[in-house]
Amino acid sequence: MKGLFNKVRNRPTRRRYVISTIRKDEDLFETAVFEANFFYLPRNWQRPALAVTTLTKDEAWEMHHRLTARLTQEYPLRLFEEFALP
Repeated sequence: MKGLFNKVRNRPTRRRYVISTIRKDEDLFETAVFEANFFYLPRNWQRPALAVTTLTKDEAWEMHHRLTARLTQEYPLRLFEEFALP
């Protein structure tokens, strides 16, 4: 597989998000969260709400599934702040 893609609807805010994990380089993967419209089309492809890079495929898939599960239940801004911290 080349990447992962999930559509998520946040329960507390009822907002929609798209989570995408891609391989950027030989040893670099990126998981990005985009705000989406009613049809789950990203509002802005150039500016994800959150972008997390990882070094292995297993870490990337784990991050993707963790973000998908947590974004369904938790408030998005809190989650984005947590993962944006260095």
